[in-house]
Amino acid sequence: MLENLRDQINTLRSQHIIRRSVYQKALSDIPDNLFGFWQTKASREFPGIPRDAVFFTQAAEGLMLFFDYVKHSEQACALPSKAADSVWHAWSALSQAGLGMFCRKHFGRDIPHIEASEMAETMDTALAATLVQARQSERMTLASNSVPSLFALDRKLKMPGGYAYQAAAGKFGYRNLNSDGAAEGKMIFPPGLDVMELMTAGFISAAMYEVYRRQAEAAARANAVTSSSDGGSSFDMGSSCDAGSSGDASSSCDSGSSCGSSCGSS
Repeated sequence: MLENLRDQINTLRSQHIIRRSVYQKALSDIPDNLFGFWQTKASREFPGIPRDAVFFTQAAEGLMLFFDYVKHSEQACALPSKAADSVWHAWSALSQAGLGMFCRKHFGRDIPHIEASEMAETMDTALAATLVQARQSERMTLASNSVPSLFALDRKLKMPGGYAYQAAAGKFGYRNLNSDGAAEGKMIFPPGLDVMELMTAGFISAAMYEVYRRQAEAAARANAVTSSSDGGSSFDMGSSCDAGSSGDASSSCDSGSSCGSSCGSS
């Protein structure tokens, strides 16, 4: 009885999320049988994942956001959310043809699901393309310490085994989420997400990098003033994030699947 009531409440909440979403039309067009199929497949593939309608709808909305980024990007993109990826995996298994038709209808093109080992680009590079698209979409500056919503999704949903992204002090990295969906362990800084690397790879212009550099220097000066006035630093990546040294980012992220994403699309 209590569980039925909980399911009804979650269904109503998920319908409310759909009505308020910018992807309302696409979310309303998701096959009715996908939710039940996802509940079974995702629980096997991602142990501990919540199986309620609210989680599914928010994860599906994140997948729509990613599809939108792929649509507008000229580069291969990587999906930074395992919650959203759980829906993508289930849908691909349920009906690859149906998923293709859906993507062509709502996003104007096929969006193939590609594992890290099959990506033409490195996952680092593909993840960087997604980050640039996400920041542009949400009107964020390169120096912003805000995390784009798609990169923040796993932490928001407490996705077991997902990624908890954080931006601070000019760096963008993540910690792994444990089986309870809580961030733990050291910060990992994918080399491809470094601002200099974004410019080198052609994702941002030299002019954009120069704006970032000036903003970062101004923020550093402001931080120094704050530190001297309160007797300590206002942000310490090591202590607040349980981070290791960021001096050798490559040692923390030496494979595609360990760089904050395991799947992508070209």
